Amino acid sequence: MQNKIIIASAAIGFSTRKARSMTDEIALQQWLAPWPKIQDQLNLLLVGLKRRQITGSYETSRKTTELLRAVLGAVRFTHARQLMEHIRILGRVLIKAIPQELAIGNVIRRVLFIVREEYLNGMKTLSSQTQAQLSLGTILTPGMEDDFTTPIKELKQAIMEGVSELMDEIENLHISIADQAMEYIHANEVILTYGLSTSVEEFLKAAAKKRQFKVIVVESTPVLNGQNMAHRLAESGIDTTVITDSAVFAMMARVNKVVIPAIAVVANGGLIAQSGIQNIALAAKKFCVPVVSVAGLFKLCPLYPHDLDVLNELVSPAHILNYDETLPNMDVLNPVNDYVPPEHVTIFITNTGAYQPSYIYRLLTEYYSPQDYQLV
Repeated sequence: MQNKIIIASAAIGFSTRKARSMTDEIALQQWLAPWPKIQDQLNLLLVGLKRRQITGSYETSRKTTELLRAVLGAVRFTHARQLMEHIRILGRVLIKAIPQELAIGNVIRRVLFIVREEYLNGMKTLSSQTQAQLSLGTILTPGMEDDFTTPIKELKQAIMEGVSELMDEIENLHISIADQAMEYIHANEVILTYGLSTSVEEFLKAAAKKRQFKVIVVESTPVLNGQNMAHRLAESGIDTTVITDSAVFAMMARVNKVVIPAIAVVANGGLIAQSGIQNIALAAKKFCVPVVSVAGLFKLCPLYPHDLDVLNELVSPAHILNYDETLPNMDVLNPVNDYVPPEHVTIFITNTGAYQPSYIYRLLTEYYSPQDYQLV
């Protein structure tokens, strides 16, 4: 009897989510109906996400920000609350296309924070009494926020400027991260990295302009994009060596520092990274080697990794095991991502500076509003 109740509850929950998803899509199409070019841009992005033609946190966040900037430039709204409701709907539709790509939700939350911030800044100019009651601290105080229905003059222009600054931040983050390389990479060090990452690549190339060091690149089986990374670094004159994933533990004793990319940085200071990086972090902890994670702030996610299966994706195991090598009644799992807990990470290097994992909670309050943590 209890099992039947659980199954029935799960079925009701699935039906509710499905109905809400259809409602969101209909509401979004109706909202954007007067602007067919925006609809076409949205549909192209959705198709690209679903077909995995648009991949990677950087490209996904950039395309999402471009869409939001186009939407905000075209649509009309009477007050901030109406705008935030539609941005939330847009976020849910995009997240549904590829739930594992956390960067989409991060960009949506960041834009919602910009709307709230510019609205409260506009309210400050109305009267001194409003300034005392509706400060930016209101964002962090549940139950005390304004209803965001007061019309604000030039609110749209202020929001557009904020979103344009966000776009510039995303496009220039590799330069901002690379500028900090000299502070963390020293002469004659041995650096170990994993796979292919543009942020890590630019970070190492910037340090190589003034210092000599060696880089060990783990090839990242079965994708083997570490070989492409090694080729790019070698072309820049960096002494580079490629090793297999199984050789990480043996080589770690010679390493001075581990530099790894991140797909997302979660609320507890841990990170979601390419499958295989957790093994490197464990080996680094065994040999007391500092682990440096390079990530833009758009990868900062306010979610906690309670259910790791939701944040991961299983792909075909054909790349790691041939069909004729399988056994009867055997399941072969091939996860795309790894979760690295905060105790295995020494420091995060972002486009605004370096932070310890324990400081991530403070960054969340600076870039997101608690009311927007849950979009779905």
